This record gives sequence, C-alpha cells and structure tokens, in this order.
Amino acid sequence: MDDAGLAFYFLRKLEDTNARDVVPAWVMNRLEQSFADNQQRVGEMSHRFDSLNRNFNAAGVRYVVLKGLSLIPEYCPDANLRHQGDFDYLVDDYSLATAQRIVVDAGYNPKPSASSQEYIFVSQGTGVATRSPAQYSARAPHAVELHLDIWDSDQHGLPSMPALLSVDRTRIHHWNGLTFPGLTDEDAFLLQVLHACHHLFTYWIRMSSLLEIGFFLNQRGSDTALWNRVEQRVSGNLMLREFVVVITELVAKLFAAPIPLPIRVWGLNIRPATRVWIESYARHCAFCEIPSYELSFLPKAKLVLFLHRQYENTGLREPRARNRLTKFPRLSRMALSIKEKPSLVLNASWWKRQLFIRRSLFHTLAGLRYLCEIPRWRWLNRTKLRPASPTL
Repeated sequence: MDDAGLAFYFLRKLEDTNARDVVPAWVMNRLEQSFADNQQRVGEMSHRFDSLNRNFNAAGVRYVVLKGLSLIPEYCPDANLRHQGDFDYLVDDYSLATAQRIVVDAGYNPKPSASSQEYIFVSQGTGVATRSPAQYSARAPHAVELHLDIWDSDQHGLPSMPALLSVDRTRIHHWNGLTFPGLTDEDAFLLQVLHACHHLFTYWIRMSSLLEIGFFLNQRGSDTALWNRVEQRVSGNLMLREFVVVITELVAKLFAAPIPLPIRVWGLNIRPATRVWIESYARHCAFCEIPSYELSFLPKAKLVLFLHRQYENTGLREPRARNRLTKFPRLSRMALSIKEKPSLVLNASWWKRQLFIRRSLFHTLAGLRYLCEIPRWRWLNRTKLRPASPTL
C-alpha cells in the first residue's frame, strides 16, 4: 500500500468505518506512526513550497504549480493522506534560468533527467525517498521539477501536444493559508489523465492516482459546464481524447466512478484496438507490481505496449514499442549520470541502488510475456472486427 500510495486512504477508511480491529495491531501501529510522520512532512514541505513560490514571485518567474498541493481538495480531501515526493512547476522558457538559480540557491542539487522537457533538483535530506517507512519522514529527500512542457513526445515516441498547458491559463489556488497559481479545473483534469498515461507507459502507475481521479469524478461528474470546457480543450486531438477515455473508463471499472456524458460519447467512437485493450488488459496493467522491477513470473506490465502501438509516432524509423522491448531507459540515465560524474563507476553503493540485475530481469521477462501474448491480442482484435451474425 505504501508503493501504491494507498496506505493512508486505507487508514482513513478503517477509522471512518470503526474497523480498526480487523487488521493486526502491528499493522495499525505502523499505519498510525507513518501517518504521524507524514503529517510532519507535509508541514515541513509546505513551508519550503511557500518559500519557493515567494522567491519565484519576487524574481518575476512565470510559473504554475502542477499536481501536489494544487490537487487539494478537488482530488484528495486532505493533504496528509498523500505522500508527496516532489514539487512540480510548469515554467516558460524565459523564466527557466531564473527558476533554476532560485531552486539551487534554496539548497537543491541538479539530477539527470530522462526528459528534455524537465529539470530535476533534489534536496539534501537524509534517509531514503521511497520504499520504506522512512519515506514519510520530514527529513527524507524530495525533489523540485521544473517543466517546460507536460508531455515529452520524444520520451514516449508518441505525437506531440505542444503547449497544451500554459502559464497563461491559471487560476489562483488557496490551501491552508497559502496562495499560488494553479491550473484551471479542466486543465488539471487533463494533466491528471496525462500523468496517469505517462506512468502507464513507463510501467509505474500508482493506484492512488486512479483513486484520486475517481474522487474528482464523483465530485464533479455531473458538472456540465466543466465537461463542456474539457471537450473544448481536447478539441480535435484524437490521441488525447482517447487517453481520457482509457483512464476514465479504467477508473470507473476500479472505483465505480461516474463517466461524464461527453466522455461516454467519445468512448462509443474509440478505435477498436483501444477498446480491446481497455476490456482485456487495462485492469492487469493497473494491478502490476510497483515498482515494476519487483520479481514476478512473466510480469504483465509491458502489455501496455499494445495500447502504445495505437498512437506511436509513425514518423519514427523504427516503431517505439519494438524499441522498448529491447532498450532499457534506466541504462541511458545511468550512462548520463556516469558521464557527469565518472567516479560513480567505482561507487559500490551507487551500483547497488541501480538494481541493474533485477531491472534487466524484469525487462527480459516482461518482454517475453508480451511476445507470448501477441497471438491472443491478434485474435481478440479479429473477433472485435468480425461482424455479428444476423439473428432470425
């Protein structure tokens, strides 16, 4: 539940339903201690967040806050229920250099990124950022990510969506006495969809992301004006429209969330192969191991490549889905880190943290599972396209 981001949602449900006694005492103690730690972490991070925002404002940086505290309360009723590992900002090109300087001056160190559209800086915290109770400590490190765009077409090998979000389209967001520029409701929803798709295509989707979209749909599913604005924002972008259908229908399957009328209409016209993937594979990918390199027999995470192939950039010389069967993104990030700091080659603890063997084993087994699934995928698509037999 820590990895899936559901630990504190589960704790809150136990408390709201007076069901604390249904889990072992040691589990309850662990959840309560982690929640107390996370409350302190949220408090500490909110101070850092406010300080960064004030410095950006003073320097004239044009920015908008993405995800994180801007999701409260529309996607999550209480910030303490979420484990926040970073602050995300969308900045314009002219403000990037100034924003980078401010982040570095605040004590964050640059870190290599797999995307040309983002710049990552990490705090000098102690302990680990993920995968243990220590992640909830206020002293655990966190990151600041500066984004020039929210969709990196080169990273995914998918068509671009240039300037879908902009620092010119914002609204003032208020949380716990803090004021900062956030996305409009329609843009925030589209960002959550794209964020979920990003993690789906990189085999690391947290169930909490889907749960929070479900919470939003339950609150705003009947808001006709909102969904009309979403429809206007999506406009003629077929890929984005189908991404909205994929994520919304998956959320509806998992959490019984309502599907707004325009999205139901889009779902009727979705391409047949995407419909096959939603019906036969979406749930499997949502329940894959997190992190993906956890050892399992023939993991299903790469079955998302069937969906990826429906949208991949046809201008590429080689299909990206085929590339992702044989190329490991982590290797390029490791090579970039070594290039910037050659001494890492002799750093045993660094190599241990990369989990190179386990990651390689995951890619090999998941690729094999994908190859074994191809005949069934083709059969399901032929069945979907086969006209129904006339009835007498």
